[in-house]
Amino acid sequence: MSMASQQQGERQDAAVLPFSGLRVIDLTWHVAGPFGTRRLADWGADVIKIERPGVGDPGRDIPPFYEDQPGLERSGLFMYTNLGKRSMTLDLKSERGRQIVLDLVKDADVLVESFRPRVMPSLGLDYETLRAVNPRLIMTSISNYGQTGPYRDWEATEITSYAMGGAMINTGHPEREPLNFGGRVAAYQVGAVAAAATSIHLLSVEASGEGDHLDVGALPVWMGAIDRRQSYLMGYQYGGGNSTRPWPAGAIGSGTWICQDGYFMTTAGPAMFPRFMQMVGMGDLLQTPEWSTPMARSAPERLDESLAVIVPWMLERTKKEIRAECQEFGVLGGPINSFEDLHNDEQLQHTQFFQEIDHPTTGPIAYPGYHVKLHFVDGSGLPARKRAPLLGEHTDEILRDVLGRDEAEIAGLRSEGVV
Repeated sequence: MSMASQQQGERQDAAVLPFSGLRVIDLTWHVAGPFGTRRLADWGADVIKIERPGVGDPGRDIPPFYEDQPGLERSGLFMYTNLGKRSMTLDLKSERGRQIVLDLVKDADVLVESFRPRVMPSLGLDYETLRAVNPRLIMTSISNYGQTGPYRDWEATEITSYAMGGAMINTGHPEREPLNFGGRVAAYQVGAVAAAATSIHLLSVEASGEGDHLDVGALPVWMGAIDRRQSYLMGYQYGGGNSTRPWPAGAIGSGTWICQDGYFMTTAGPAMFPRFMQMVGMGDLLQTPEWSTPMARSAPERLDESLAVIVPWMLERTKKEIRAECQEFGVLGGPINSFEDLHNDEQLQHTQFFQEIDHPTTGPIAYPGYHVKLHFVDGSGLPARKRAPLLGEHTDEILRDVLGRDEAEIAGLRSEGVV
């Protein structure tokens, strides 16, 4: 039975997620791959995460840790990127471990891996081998530069991917070296693209019955990202020059401002500039020669004059008060939120974005919710999400219930260090 037919039958009894009935074998680690497979789990896929016996995914060693105490079951990043999965420990370098992967692939829909391009072939788990076991299988390979080419075996990090993709040239202070984004933006982008590409390709499998090998490289992902890079590349093609990094308040009415309880950002382009001037009490100046035209306002002294009014105006108000003023005058602007601000945001609270999930290490804590909300016809809504798995928590369950291994064989696999 196809995944679509199976889902259609299940929907007659109860609301299910789009990928209910889909099985994903997850051979990813660190950040990008686990985030991508977590998205598949969010939409109902049964994601079986394969980890190294004893040590697990290196993502388990990445901070921040719960209560700042390192441990395999305490990484906040791991718990976030692995929600809803099952964990199975397996030695992929052993022949019995390799055979277990092949047995799992027989009834799987997707396998996602994020090793270096040479690793899967060296394990005897290249796409052609997997395809011979399951012709409908989608294999999604996530790597730094892609499965082929002169860079394919190079190492990389989120920082180098972001830099080589061209976006870093325009982030940071204009008089200093370029800077990376905070956090792991580059890795999450790669994982999100891998999840989207895999999801879209499932439609092709339904139509043709044939699987495929998807090549997701971090550098191509960043080169194809739909952000300011596109306009910068076009500008370079036609003008031969790079765009410069802007100053924090490099144009009148636009920039990041200090206020009573943090920072607030405004963007006052030509259409909104008069509204911004009215908002901060400088509207009368628009009738004077020095402020009446865009050319006149571009003089350096105009910026200094505006800062003398705008800075005190911002310092006298809170983020909430400034936002209310922007709403009243129709000015583009928004508070620069802290994590506490986001957790208490009235819109996010109203939509119940944050979800409380229990975990044996942390107890119940709030997690960011679904990226998209589904509303089922029967009103059941989205089911509760499952926590990230403990290392090897589901090994026996998968061997027994998915692969049909008996207790004696499972004990033998464990004694040999295969699981």
